[in-house]
Amino acid sequence: MNTRNGNKKMTRPAAMALGAVACLGSVIALGGCRGDRTAERPRQFFPDMDDQPKYKAQSESPVYADGRAMRPLVKGVVGFGPSTDPNDPDRRWLDVSNDAVALGINPDGSYLEFIPMNAIINGESAGGVSAADAQQFIMNGRDQFNIFCMPCHGSAGDGKGVVGQRWAAPLPSFHDDRFQRGGANSQDGYVFHTIRNGLPNVAGAMPEMKMPAYGDRVSIEEAWSIVAYIRALQKTQSGELRDVPESNRDTLLSSRSAAINNTAPEGATP
Repeated sequence: MNTRNGNKKMTRPAAMALGAVACLGSVIALGGCRGDRTAERPRQFFPDMDDQPKYKAQSESPVYADGRAMRPLVKGVVGFGPSTDPNDPDRRWLDVSNDAVALGINPDGSYLEFIPMNAIINGESAGGVSAADAQQFIMNGRDQFNIFCMPCHGSAGDGKGVVGQRWAAPLPSFHDDRFQRGGANSQDGYVFHTIRNGLPNVAGAMPEMKMPAYGDRVSIEEAWSIVAYIRALQKTQSGELRDVPESNRDTLLSSRSAAINNTAPEGATP
């Protein structure tokens, strides 16, 4: 210490030593935040950002005369998403009061065996679903599957995704017998319900959910389209060449031959 003129001044070596101790303490403290599993609320380092004052849907507000926190749309606002105009010929809507569509269940509470395609695609209108609409529906499901499902369930739906192989609970394959028609979990409504609501773990086990719920990220229509794509993935494992349109068979055979040649051991006959 330098006591000249009565002022104490820390020497450079002492300051460096104190800084090293402070850094070491910070590392130890941060290390305690990693690697632990707990059912308690997460630590809040900035609670003012986590717990911001806000209105939740369907809540009351003393600010407005009608007492509603949710406000009507401003005149002239540009809509985003499906049209709500009943006169719009391209309007797409879902009857969420229909338990078959919204929940995937029958009136008796059992899971729906098949996707309610007509109710989803045609809405109020009766009639069959065209091949073009069905194909587009499945392709939409492929896009959503690749975003939300593939990391865990793998691109083939075999449960061998990059994340799935490291998940705390083993992931099943959609090609298992229990997910095939007639199996214990084969109902389209069951798969839909699991996508939207998740799959709880056994009581007391961690994590609490074997599979988290995706209802806040995947809409009702998107969840049904994922189910349709999963059925398409299952067909890829059980289909035969005669199931492929003749116009596409040559392309399929040539691509399969090329894949075999690329993976065959050197000197082997494919």
